[in-house]
Amino acid sequence: METMRSATDPHLHLIRAIRDTMHETALAFFSTDIDIQEGPAMIQREGNPFLTPQADVTAIVAFQGGLTGGVHLSAPMHAAVGLASAFWGEPLESFNDTARDALGELTNIIAGALKSRINDDISLTPPKVLQGEERTERQPNTQASTRCYFMTTNGPLFVEVFQDREEA
Repeated sequence: METMRSATDPHLHLIRAIRDTMHETALAFFSTDIDIQEGPAMIQREGNPFLTPQADVTAIVAFQGGLTGGVHLSAPMHAAVGLASAFWGEPLESFNDTARDALGELTNIIAGALKSRINDDISLTPPKVLQGEERTERQPNTQASTRCYFMTTNGPLFVEVFQDREEA
C-alpha cells in the first residue's frame, strides 16, 4: 500500500466518501462524542497482493450486484470495545456479544451510507464480526482497496472499501 499523494488520484472520491461517512455516522449514531480525527488514506495498487486487515477485530459487510467487494471496519480490541460502548450507549467491559452486535451494526450503517455515495446498484450482506483466529478469512488477490485511518477518543480504527480491480 502507498499513501495518497495527489488530489487527482482516481480514488479521491472514495476517500472523501469514507471520511464524510465516518463523520456523519459519528454525529448521528454515537451516544457520546468520540472526537474522530482523520488519519492517512492508503490505496492498494495494481500488482500488489490484497492485504487483509491486521487488527484484533474486523467487521465486514460485503457488496453484491453492481459492485463486488465490501467494507471492513477494523480496530485493536481496546478501540473496538470503546467504539461499541459509545455506539451502544453504555459502558462495556469486554468484547462480548453486545459489543459484537454493536460493531456489526455500526459497520452496516457505514456500508449503507457508502452504498448511497458510491453505487446504489448494490445490495449488502449482513455484517460479520471476526476476531482472533476468525480473521484468517481472505479476500482474493484480484481485489483493490482504499483504506482510511481514524483516531478516536477510544483509539485507532480504519475503514476500508475493497472491490474487484476491474471495478476500481
